[in-house]
Amino acid sequence: MFTGLVETKGVIDSFEKNDDGMMLRIKHKDNFDVEVNDSVACNGVCLTVINKNNNSFEVQLVTETLNRSTANLWKNKDELNLERALLPSTRMGGHFVQGHVDCVTSVENIQYFDKSSTWTFKMDKKISKYIVEKGSIALNGVSLTIAEKLIETFSIAIIPHTTELTNFGTLSIGDSVNVEVDILGKYIENFYGDKKWNLTP
Repeated sequence: MFTGLVETKGVIDSFEKNDDGMMLRIKHKDNFDVEVNDSVACNGVCLTVINKNNNSFEVQLVTETLNRSTANLWKNKDELNLERALLPSTRMGGHFVQGHVDCVTSVENIQYFDKSSTWTFKMDKKISKYIVEKGSIALNGVSLTIAEKLIETFSIAIIPHTTELTNFGTLSIGDSVNVEVDILGKYIENFYGDKKWNLTP
């Protein structure tokens, strides 16, 4: 479980395709300490550390992960948003993020202001019902608030700190991002199904 508050950015140092999918080595800053078997969200994809040294770690991506996320587009020197798994003592500053990608979408438009920016993304029909204005969404593992929902697009606002800390600063119109909707909406849908809410006292 994660919060969607990115801790640092990593850089893909090497990758090797194998029968199980792809092996990836990611370089990180010295203060990003991980251990073997730790879970790390890489651009919003929950991956398990299988090897490490002082400033890098290795993860194995299976075919299912490659098919469901932008991981199949990753290449050497790409920047990835990194976040270690949530601890019981961690402050919950974002929202509950599982690291399970629901779909991939693309950047439709970027509007820059003095310091902040508004980003518009293509709406995937299968996640539309989980997207609500002022609700939470994880894009490339970043916890963000939905500013506007239209039929074919949704928009979020980004402050300069987020642009600097994450890889949003490297994205352009047409680029793909991983999407994870708020898990709470899925639980509510599963529990109530097609039942109608009765709000009559």
